[in-house]
Amino acid sequence: MVPGRGPVKIAAALAVAAAGLGGGLAYKKYKTYLHEKQLRKERKERRHRDAAASEQEQKARAIRNGAAPKSRKSPRKRKKAATKSKPAE
Repeated sequence: MVPGRGPVKIAAALAVAAAGLGGGLAYKKYKTYLHEKQLRKERKERRHRDAAASEQEQKARAIRNGAAPKSRKSPRKRKKAATKSKPAE
């Protein structure tokens, strides 16, 4: 147990018990934190997977419906209006 006699021993025993109790509470909080951290990581991965799957599904649906995949095209330049230029005099 703890060294000492009488009230000193009792005080030391109480200090050890309090430290043990505090350590237990800290351990519980730490385990809870680790568990929640793992849950956050799993949720993030699941959202990422779901987003990728939904994007693939949309592409597949567009192809099945006969729509060709859209490609980015630059807009056509407008033709300049034909203006009659006056000859230089």
